[in-house]
Amino acid sequence: MSDLSVVIAKLAGIRSAVVSAMNENVSRNRSAGEVLTRAHFPPENVQHYFEQAAAHLEKLKLLQPGLYEDFQVIQTEPDVPTGPSAAGHASSAHYSRALVDRLVRDIDQVFEIRANSELEQPKQDFARRVFLTHGHANEWRTVQAFIEKDVGLPTIELAQEANRGMTIIEKLIENAARCDSAVIVMTGDDVLNDNEARVRENVMHEIGFFQGRYGRNFVILLHEDGVNIPTNLSGVVYVPFPKGRVEAGLHVVQRELKAIYRI
Repeated sequence: MSDLSVVIAKLAGIRSAVVSAMNENVSRNRSAGEVLTRAHFPPENVQHYFEQAAAHLEKLKLLQPGLYEDFQVIQTEPDVPTGPSAAGHASSAHYSRALVDRLVRDIDQVFEIRANSELEQPKQDFARRVFLTHGHANEWRTVQAFIEKDVGLPTIELAQEANRGMTIIEKLIENAARCDSAVIVMTGDDVLNDNEARVRENVMHEIGFFQGRYGRNFVILLHEDGVNIPTNLSGVVYVPFPKGRVEAGLHVVQRELKAIYRI
């Protein structure tokens, strides 16, 4: 487990936590009838994410100066209100929605820089193995059987691998090193109060992790119809499938894997 892989994994975790905080904040604002563009975050809710991300960026600059030495500094301090109404109200300092959005974009840019640098490197022929990740729904079993039997590629699914005393993130990083692509099954396992279906938080974390590790061209997203797609992932191409019928998207998965491995 390299120092670089650890930093990238931790940034992916921060990104997932920040996106969750954003979604929760929007839900509260919607319930209160507030204008969403004015949404803000108290420092105690998100400041530690900014500080952690900035610290990890400094580590990246030391580990890969050629890629990150000129990367913009991540702001860690909250916005401070200005003007006459702000006098005597230092406690009203907060992180604006725009500032939190920027943190997510900064982390995405870190992943993009690394992904683009690795796309130029030849894939290691000995790997040719697909990491399969998913939520609670059982559709992944159908996907795994299809990839192994019909496409002819071996897979790794984290729960099927030995723990050997590792933490979850250590196990994820070690097994990710044994693969060179990922298929992620996005099913609506979490339902919010407004009946909006969303993927599990660990799945969102792993999307960022694998896109950062392998490059976006080597990550295939199977998306169940009706499941919320976070705005931070808007524009990313998905393989859609109707609820309960993941097999409807498998021919596209086969096409994409054949293109990745040139088979």
